[in-house]
Amino acid sequence: MVIRTLCLAVATAVLAACAAGPDYRAPVPPEVTLRNAAEEAFAPGVAVAQWWAQFDDPVLEKLVGDALLANPDMRLAATRVRAARAVFSERRLDPWPHVGVAATGERTRQPDAAGGGIDEVYSLGFDAAWELDLFGRLRRGAEAARADLQAEQAGLEDVQVSIAAEVARNYFLLRGTQKRIEVAEQTLRNLDQTQRLTETREALGAGSALDVHSSRAQLKAIEADIPLLRSIEATARYRLAVLQGLQPGALDELLAPKPVPAFARALPLGDVRDLLRSRPDVRAAERRLASATARVGVATADLFPRISIRGFAGFLSGDFSSLVAGRNEAWSVSPAISWAALDLGSVRARLRAAEAGADAAAVQYEMAVLAALEDAENALQDYARRQERLRIVVQQAEAAREAERLAAVGYREGGIDFLTLLDAQRTQLAADDALAEAEAAVNIAAVAVYKALGGTHARAGEPPAGQGVAAAQWVPPLGN
Repeated sequence: MVIRTLCLAVATAVLAACAAGPDYRAPVPPEVTLRNAAEEAFAPGVAVAQWWAQFDDPVLEKLVGDALLANPDMRLAATRVRAARAVFSERRLDPWPHVGVAATGERTRQPDAAGGGIDEVYSLGFDAAWELDLFGRLRRGAEAARADLQAEQAGLEDVQVSIAAEVARNYFLLRGTQKRIEVAEQTLRNLDQTQRLTETREALGAGSALDVHSSRAQLKAIEADIPLLRSIEATARYRLAVLQGLQPGALDELLAPKPVPAFARALPLGDVRDLLRSRPDVRAAERRLASATARVGVATADLFPRISIRGFAGFLSGDFSSLVAGRNEAWSVSPAISWAALDLGSVRARLRAAEAGADAAAVQYEMAVLAALEDAENALQDYARRQERLRIVVQQAEAAREAERLAAVGYREGGIDFLTLLDAQRTQLAADDALAEAEAAVNIAAVAVYKALGGTHARAGEPPAGQGVAAAQWVPPLGN
């Protein structure tokens, strides 16, 4: 019996090279040619991993670093990686024998012709169970678990990219809104001077009530916009605090108003041909396809018999006091075969479901590739157009300020009427407000470019650079 068992084990080793189901072949991604990367707004230089450092803003760098350390979404993604790693660690051990220590005791009384008696049976030893993975069911399960782990790793990187981009986007929105509030308050001070001037001219008979009321109407219109801007500013502040894992309002002192210029240099993109390898969402989709393909193999293997061996080695005795005596040594080997021969319809149904799942994962991968290409092209062209608009708005603001200055001088000297001055002031306010918005929009568009290109991601075999939870919970790629 033992010899036959050993022969069976050898046969298993020979057949182990074969596994049911399709062998996974990673899809060949399309060649990436981003047309909008040739715009003058971009440079071919190597993009740095921590792209937010290019804005030369210590506050932004602190916010991003703290968010990557403490953001709840980051911690949640890290727990998913740990859970997937634990599942894979278990699945990769499934093809090997599982040995445990067992101790049992049984004391029974049964009636018999002699008047009955008490029987005792005690055992102590090692139980072993081994499923001979002839058709690769267990190995395919380990392949699926490995791919799931790698998908969660990519998911962690995707969250890292999203968090960094969300922090930077809200930060530039905050600074742009603070600049717009500053512009509105400065305009209010200027209009207040104009208001007093029109009232003085009316009192002296050189002006009219129309001038006074028109000036007051414009002043109140601008004053009414400030509460809305303050609401936007507060929302951005609160959002930045929550992204750090803090309560809203915890960063008010750090986020006090300060000027933030627009990113005026050509944006370094690096090699955009690596886009699909840089995007963690695309890599996650490819790994989910690998996992779904391996599960087809698991379902296919269920069409064939399962062969397993159970064994025991230890001591067996009817007397507990002499259980471990040499004469009580015992062992057993119990081969078993199970096969769903009369239930193959259910097995084939599960196989069809697994194949459909793999087909769906393939479509989702294609969708992820197309979405990545679309996202990158949109971000690139939007950044280039925002830079164009900023150059025009700068010229508009300069012309509007000069026109307002000349109109103010002309009105004081009596050379132009008040409505002309009012129109010049309105134009100047609109231009300055547009300039503040355009500067913030350029920075936000730069953030969108880096997010579309995959943001910050580690090279294979390296953890994300110094980013707390992400680095602590990172696990190396396990290959295909």
